[in-house]
Amino acid sequence: MTTLFNHITVIYFKRQLLFYFLLTSLLGCSSGSNYSDTTEEVVETAREYNDGTYCAEVEYYNPNTGTRSTYTLNVDVENNELVLIHWPNGGWLDDSHFTPVELDDNGFCYFTSDKGYEYEVQITGSECSYDDSRKARMDAEADEAEVTCPKCGNEKDSYDRYCQSCTDDLENTCSRCGGYEYNVNGGLCYFCKRNDEEDRKIDDYNNE
Repeated sequence: MTTLFNHITVIYFKRQLLFYFLLTSLLGCSSGSNYSDTTEEVVETAREYNDGTYCAEVEYYNPNTGTRSTYTLNVDVENNELVLIHWPNGGWLDDSHFTPVELDDNGFCYFTSDKGYEYEVQITGSECSYDDSRKARMDAEADEAEVTCPKCGNEKDSYDRYCQSCTDDLENTCSRCGGYEYNVNGGLCYFCKRNDEEDRKIDDYNNE
């Protein structure tokens, strides 16, 4: 009789343990589901910037000259996208120079302009009362001049004095008659030199 009672007691405790294990597992799954719902809610409520003007730190890089500079400038935001960077004297960099780019949760974005210049923009607060727009414009103009041929205004490499076309003209064009001759380097062509030599001979003959 005692053996039977002990056997029943063991079965009872095993069932109790199984019930407790199943209950704990169900509660754990429910808690995980709530965590997932909370995570999704956080993602759905990620920060967006209202339309308006903001102060931002703008890093500019010109791969043609190697120039890299950082400025404090005002920028415009529409639909949580950067659409314009303000420059002095009414100047700007807008969607005619780059495709509007979405800001992340921290107010950061980067893009490449139509000229191949790279920009990184970090919003720092509300509209700036003072910015570096004048310095930015002066630096940009100096950077532009470095890759612009002073003779014809076409694009050139920053390490060259003139563009390839003007360099070719200067190196291979007679400075007197304008005729083409390879590698005269701003001097006289063969024919102009020959004419000068003949003129000297005539002058020497007349002076005898």
